[in-house]
Amino acid sequence: MQDVFGELLWRDGVCRACGFASFMHRSLFPVWLIARFVWLLLAWSILFAPRAMGGGVLIVDGDPRTVTQAVDVRIVQETASTVDEPSFAAPAVPQLEQPRVYAGPCYWSVSSRQSAQHPRDWNGCPLEVTQRNPDGSWTRSSIPHLVGQLQPGTPVLICVHGSFVSVEDNCKESAEAYNALRASAPGLPVHVIFYTWPSDGPYTFIAPVDVAVRGCRSDFNGFHIAWLLSNIPDQHPICLWGHSHGNRAVMSCVQLLAGGEVEDYCFTGYRSQGKRVRIVMAAAAFDHNWLNPGQRYDRVPGRVEGILNLQNRKDLPLAFYPLSRPFAHRAIARSGVTPRDRSKLGPQAAKIADCDVTDLLGHAHYWPEYYSRPSIMQTAIPYVYYVGRSG
Repeated sequence: MQDVFGELLWRDGVCRACGFASFMHRSLFPVWLIARFVWLLLAWSILFAPRAMGGGVLIVDGDPRTVTQAVDVRIVQETASTVDEPSFAAPAVPQLEQPRVYAGPCYWSVSSRQSAQHPRDWNGCPLEVTQRNPDGSWTRSSIPHLVGQLQPGTPVLICVHGSFVSVEDNCKESAEAYNALRASAPGLPVHVIFYTWPSDGPYTFIAPVDVAVRGCRSDFNGFHIAWLLSNIPDQHPICLWGHSHGNRAVMSCVQLLAGGEVEDYCFTGYRSQGKRVRIVMAAAAFDHNWLNPGQRYDRVPGRVEGILNLQNRKDLPLAFYPLSRPFAHRAIARSGVTPRDRSKLGPQAAKIADCDVTDLLGHAHYWPEYYSRPSIMQTAIPYVYYVGRSG
């Protein structure tokens, strides 16, 4: 019987492994491979399933209204933490007598949720702008009106959220993040813009597919952000703060402003090489080598003054990032900029600072986990407010 099976395994004059056991092993191999793929797909879907959206409706006909009263009257006040947090190297910040910061005035919400999300649909970048007033209400605005209210020379911070964020969640988290940002340095001036893009449904509820779609969509939103920056006068230093997939929009924007391409498209608008730009990355969801020469965002290091990478080696969702597509590398938020990456970057590597926040965040990934930590906000002060060195 052994010889019979051995003869059956001869094909084209090449002898494959003989024996009944080897034959059965090879026959079951595709079944084992499929079972493993299904298991990984289920695990990925469970961990990356979109968060359930709850709470009251904060949006009427696409126009954000007053956030809940609890958020409107909220006063951010530094309180003594019961847990000792590790300290980071950050420049000294002037200590003022009043550590309280009220929500407003004012910041802006710039939205591309009703704008084109693919180059073939490009329609002149009509972004929707709303302004948060001192009383907590919202009014419609425009890009020219926004630019007209900027104080000369004052830094402008643009925050970009990640995937699976609804309009309601973004409205609530923007108010909280603004309070945290102002509480970190209440004596320093800054204008804040929260950029929002269509990162929520519709969903297939197949996590790898939903994640991939939003990754591509965030890349394209770099065109919208680049157009927004082209309207802000060069006298205003810019800080781009991205979270998760929002970092891909940030990197795409800077890549385009530096004259590069994104998905074989380039930005033909105004690209001032004199505009100062710094970047803060929280839970950055892109390959750690994408800043290297010849890679997707290779022009970014040469265009910016500094990049702060908030590295969390235990970020649970990003642990599965290498499974997002074939040959994907680890996410830069988990690995940081590796020694090999720094070798390839050469002198530009000095602009990228990895700040390990693992002990503070553990397995956390979401945006509120970052802005609710005073130590993290203090570390970002040089990048947001343009005080001291950024590297």
